[in-house]
Amino acid sequence: MRYPLALTCLLLLMAEIWGHGMMLDPPSRSSRWRFDATAPHNWNDNELFCGGLYTQIRQGGRCGLCGDNFALTPPRPNEIGGQFGGVGIISQFYATANTISVRIKITTNHLGHFEFQLCNLDAFGAETEACFSQNRLLFADGNNKLEIGTLTGEFDVLVLLPKGLICKHCVLRWTYVGGKLNFTYYTYRIELKLFLTKANNWGICDNGIGALGCGPQETFKNCADVSIYNADNIWRE
Repeated sequence: MRYPLALTCLLLLMAEIWGHGMMLDPPSRSSRWRFDATAPHNWNDNELFCGGLYTQIRQGGRCGLCGDNFALTPPRPNEIGGQFGGVGIISQFYATANTISVRIKITTNHLGHFEFQLCNLDAFGAETEACFSQNRLLFADGNNKLEIGTLTGEFDVLVLLPKGLICKHCVLRWTYVGGKLNFTYYTYRIELKLFLTKANNWGICDNGIGALGCGPQETFKNCADVSIYNADNIWRE
């Protein structure tokens, strides 16, 4: 009878330690209040995970543009026009074609990878998945995905802005897709080390084969409003 209890405790433990994270520089729309007292407060700004893994799965793996539950009526809270998106106040300025440093905070790590995308509102008019897909930013190694290993806490990642892209208003989007989960559990009477490696969900991989870790996974998305300028023009002025 103790083993069902142990399994129950393990499941409760799993529920308590899903990953959490946020983009701090540039601050996401939900985290801007940490640096600007006039910004609306979102005390749960580290929980922009598409409404939760199982909610995301019920929505066919879809997520709001900036981390909200896809099922919410647009504009969702973190989109322009929403509770935290508002009018899209610019929170950071960058020179075009530069390598920029983005600060991320991960409070619970579940491996996985980061991605960054840039939506040029000047050119596209509205933030949409099609707009974000126009500019998938590259990391130092030339890839558009960065495996984060076991990093936790606050740390900076370097990404390259596209050459020639200038905008008064762009939206930088950070995406964190979880990978595998590792748990160690101890029973009450005996030390039962259960090393469990478990992907968030079984799904279809890019090669068409089903496997753990493919398909919808726990996903975070944060959006920040930024401006990208031509440094040469400013220098001449």
